[in-house]
Amino acid sequence: MANKELLTILKSIGEKAKGKELTFKNNSQIFFDILESKNNSFIEFKEEIRKEWEQFKFKNQNRIIKKTYSTFFFSHFHEYFQLYLQNFCGFDSNSLNLIIKEKISDDQLFLEYSYHLSPEEQKYFKEFSEIFSDNTNGIASPFGYLYLVVAILGVSLRTILEEKFYVVLDGALLKNGENNNTLNFLIVIKNSQDELFNNYYYMYLYYFLKYFKDVPKTYYKKLLNGREKVYKIALDEYSLAKDKLIDLLYYFYKKCNLLQSFSPLLDFLNFVCSRVEDSVFPKLDIIKKEFLQNFEYTNEKKDSLLRIFDTIDKKSTLYSTFQSNNLPSQKAQFNLFLLYTKYFLGSGSLEALEVGNLLFLPEDFKIALNKTNKKLDNVINANTINDIQEFLDNFSIISNLENPNLFFQIIFNKDISQINYEFLKAFLNSINTSIKRLIDKENKILEENPINEPLTFKVVVDHICRMLYVLIDKIFIRKLPGQASKNFIDPRSRYVGRNIALRVLELFIFSDLNVSDDVWPDVIISMNKDALLKELENYHIQIPEKHFYQNEDFDRFLITFNFLSSKNLLFEEWLISGIIIPLNKFISEIRSLIKKAGKNSEPYEVLRDYLGENTKEIENLQDLEFVCRQISAMWED
Repeated sequence: MANKELLTILKSIGEKAKGKELTFKNNSQIFFDILESKNNSFIEFKEEIRKEWEQFKFKNQNRIIKKTYSTFFFSHFHEYFQLYLQNFCGFDSNSLNLIIKEKISDDQLFLEYSYHLSPEEQKYFKEFSEIFSDNTNGIASPFGYLYLVVAILGVSLRTILEEKFYVVLDGALLKNGENNNTLNFLIVIKNSQDELFNNYYYMYLYYFLKYFKDVPKTYYKKLLNGREKVYKIALDEYSLAKDKLIDLLYYFYKKCNLLQSFSPLLDFLNFVCSRVEDSVFPKLDIIKKEFLQNFEYTNEKKDSLLRIFDTIDKKSTLYSTFQSNNLPSQKAQFNLFLLYTKYFLGSGSLEALEVGNLLFLPEDFKIALNKTNKKLDNVINANTINDIQEFLDNFSIISNLENPNLFFQIIFNKDISQINYEFLKAFLNSINTSIKRLIDKENKILEENPINEPLTFKVVVDHICRMLYVLIDKIFIRKLPGQASKNFIDPRSRYVGRNIALRVLELFIFSDLNVSDDVWPDVIISMNKDALLKELENYHIQIPEKHFYQNEDFDRFLITFNFLSSKNLLFEEWLISGIIIPLNKFISEIRSLIKKAGKNSEPYEVLRDYLGENTKEIENLQDLEFVCRQISAMWED
């Protein structure tokens, strides 16, 4: 039975992953080894696919209009996928349901599925996750395993067909309930854009290596050539952009509806709207005059749609501000932590959190706090928030340390990057929840007029995507990119023709790198880290690890933006459990120790001794003493 096979595979991954970092990369290698060990069955499976592909190519020779891999997979992928899941992955193909398959273009195919998890399968994944105390909340989950097996299938298919495409699990939603444990997911087969991403990597690497000495000019020349090729690709592709935009925005529409979340759109929307703000056109005026006027909606419905768009725009701006600071080094991660904690707790006011506009869902914060305080001996009140605000002001001094993570391990029992990951995940959940509640609120206004049809999630996503299309078309799309320069306030430098062509090309990169464009350079360079370090050995150049994202960072990106569970916390709940309670506990503990020491020790000495007792990794005691003197100021009264 498939269930028994699943248990065997998960146990095998568990045994081979012991003592190693639990990441998608490590698990992929383990699962690939499992496939290769299945005697000849996997080889025979691949051989059957190869034969069918050869037949397809042979027939293609006589076709006037040549067909591509997307046509081939439209006919065959579901069959391959069923056999693969059943025979090699431990899933039960009878539980798999193909909802819809759509050939979007010659190089893009969407397949939307659902999979019903049996009680036995749920049990296996629960046990597997518990073994590893799955810190990234997803790698050992059903969608983590499914992502893994789809990725391996994609690599195998690319090798068999010798075509430039990816097969990716591009979104999954796990619905939990008494009678409903269903995994809904989207598989996308698309052009891998190898030439573009190779040269994009060279372009970013050109700027990155400027910070390091002894890079030879010949190497820089190769990178400069790559940068020029990116611009050439952008200029060559520009004339096709208007038609391809429809496919791109349909991709976002599909993904948002699958996940029932606006998260996939936020970075893309911020990228577009921030460029519109650089233009000579007011954003909302474009939407009113060139989009909404085409609909026979009532004025109140048009106003509702405008308010929803404007709200999403503002929330995406705040979110992208945080996301753009989510860079690899510990210092960058610490700065991100300070950025959002000072934003939400910097006023030192509990009232601002409970009734102000600081949080998206202040009422949820108030309810969660009341529930939490009933369980706490040391309740959270106005003084608590004031103490935390003062602590954070002094805490910023640790940015001068090489390893600020030590303090986070002591206070939170977690790495900074893990805390920031939890923040971004919870923050996205609150953004999405607040927008859905806004839609409900707008519907209450609309229902006063019986002419108005209610706004559903699907309708709103559809309209937001169409609004983005109109904005992009208005400011970016002309016959030639240089003709669009006049649409911008700065037409002679930032928005010359080739830069506009590049910005348009970058719109399409969001379907591959669905994160803030500010982190793209670090992501792309880190993805090529091993090859880069090996190449630089020839020039005796070493780059510290702090400049690169690690495997667990990539896992967190993947999980945050592609996999959702109904169990995720709201930010307002997480702020209490993840930040306020640990900080309050730490502040209270140090205060108690200072009181106990009395006049025998200075506050900074008590703090220094406490930190020294709780970690063995502090190397520079002088740095520790300096930091403790600064932080302890809040306890000196």
